[in-house]
Parts: sequence; structure tokens; C-alpha cells
Amino acid sequence: MLRSLAAVIVAVIAGLAAAKTVEGGGAAIIGAAPASPVYGAVLLVGWLIGAFVAALLALLIGRRWAPLGGLGAASIFLAAMITMFSNPLPWALWPGAVVATALGGYGAIRLTGAKTAHPDMKRKDGLFDG
Repeated sequence: MLRSLAAVIVAVIAGLAAAKTVEGGGAAIIGAAPASPVYGAVLLVGWLIGAFVAALLALLIGRRWAPLGGLGAASIFLAAMITMFSNPLPWALWPGAVVATALGGYGAIRLTGAKTAHPDMKRKDGLFDG
């Protein structure tokens, strides 16, 4: 339980850092204004990469348990929601944020081959399993 908590905390911090790095770097390189559609695309790419990084780290630290990857990606979606509530952004970013963060989390889960069953829950069907 403690390992899973630590995995999610570390993963969320790293995912948010990755998302903010892509957002800031992409906007600086492209030179997009905050109200332009190009900036919205940069935000979506940042959220996708952030969700992927958060889910991947949570899965690697938490022994490839799939709910941890979903939780990491969902935390990046929460950050995206907060960003959209606090800034005047186009409405098209709402469904885009759902799709981008879901794809990032799903990609990490598929890449690692994570399972929904907890890795510590082993079936005890042997004679001497106590």
C-alpha cells in the first residue's frame, strides 16, 4: 500500500513537470499566443506526454498494477481541468483533454503490459501455501 502511494506521488510530480515543460517549451519554440489554436494543440500534446509519463512511472514503481497507471493519468487530467477552468481557453480543449490524457494512460498501460490484479495477490492453491 505504501509503495503504491509513493509511486503515485512521484509519478504525478514527474508527469506535471513533463507536461509543463512541453507546454512552456513548445509555446516558446513555436511562438504561439495563449489564445491561439496552436497554443491549444501545444497544451494537448503536453497533457498527453504528461499523462504518459505519470502513468509509466506509477506502473514501473508500483509493479505494473494497472489502476496506478490510471490514477497517474487521471491526476494529469485533473491538472488539465484546473487549467481550463482558470484560463479562457476554447471549448474544444475539453474533449481533447479527455482523449489526450486517456491515450497517454492507456499507452503506458499497454506498453508495460500491466494487469488489473494486484501483484501481491497470489493464488494459494498448493499443499503448503499458508
